[in-house]
Amino acid sequence: MALLGILLMVIGAILIWGVDVVTNGVNLDVIGVILLVAGAVAFVAGLMMGGFGFGTRMRTERHVSSDGRHVVEDSSVREF
Repeated sequence: MALLGILLMVIGAILIWGVDVVTNGVNLDVIGVILLVAGAVAFVAGLMMGGFGFGTRMRTERHVSSDGRHVVEDSSVREF
């Protein structure tokens, strides 16, 4: 999600400071500010939820046999 936030911030900054087109009914500066703010929120939320979306993913499964005596745990780690 952090990468999406960076992308939104870049598009918003381009609309605010890089585009000098005057349109009727649509203010590109306002759209740029909205995208910039939404990108900042997505960036911070992405960092708080686990970084840039790259890294270690871990899955753990736990199975108990039918007699209740044996427990089998399977852990798999996937790195990007």
